[in-house]
Amino acid sequence: MSAPEMPSLSALEAAAERRAVSRRRFLTTTGILSAAAVGSAVIGCGDATTTYVDAAAQPEIDILNFALNLEFLEATFYSYIVTGKDISSALVGGGPNPTGTPAQITFPSAQVNDLFAEILFDEVSHVGALRTALGTVAINRPQINLSALGAITASNYLQVARLFEDVGVTAYAGAAARLSGTNLTAAAQILAAEGFHTGALRLLAVQQNAAYPAGLPIPSDGFDIKPADPGSVTNAENGPTTANGGFFATNANGTPGQNNTFPGFAFTRTTSQVLAIVYGNAAAGTAKGGFFPNGVAGNITTV
Repeated sequence: MSAPEMPSLSALEAAAERRAVSRRRFLTTTGILSAAAVGSAVIGCGDATTTYVDAAAQPEIDILNFALNLEFLEATFYSYIVTGKDISSALVGGGPNPTGTPAQITFPSAQVNDLFAEILFDEVSHVGALRTALGTVAINRPQINLSALGAITASNYLQVARLFEDVGVTAYAGAAARLSGTNLTAAAQILAAEGFHTGALRLLAVQQNAAYPAGLPIPSDGFDIKPADPGSVTNAENGPTTANGGFFATNANGTPGQNNTFPGFAFTRTTSQVLAIVYGNAAAGTAKGGFFPNGVAGNITTV
């Protein structure tokens, strides 16, 4: 069955802008905009030479900008595979055009087409909401190379989406300890949306037996980011049933595991662990590479 014609990118962005306006009212009411203003007074214009290896030293404003880098990556990726076009220049803040961009994907069904269109809507909305909240201290989109792990095609877009969503979920989970008040509330709401996305994509991967291509290695930190659960005769009520992980990126051990994650809890990643994945290099001090060939924007830039 052929997929229905997608709404234009401008229509999606207009809808996202309306949602961003609503969120702006929410953010103004709950204090995130004022937090951004305070942050700008504390960190000035955001000296790009400043890095924070110690997570405890990271101001909340820098954590929000760090998250915006990931939202830029996701929104740009989904925009190209859903519409064949980039997101609006008004959203990127004048940053450079991405490289390695894929052609529009022909999805296998109308339902999958709609699923990815809705994820695009959410990611564009996240970009708009974060930029609105951060105001004048919001970063512009950095240089992005979508083909960092090879060309994105109809054969691997699902696995790439899984990688982005899984990393995003663990990044927001890790950031929670660095945020407070309304910043934490807003981040938790975005985290929940990202969790919806990654759950849907994991199920699709299992249904389609979408194993990771050789060019998409499992992150070296060993967290569960495997592509699929091949099934098992063992009931999975005690957690994932195989060494390949399970349907969800949760800790399956009977005791607290990596990063003190408890059984049934999503894994968490520090900013350094996230950068190691998106840069494709876990060496301490790495400041660019992979999906961000010139590094991410903002003050948190180094593995």
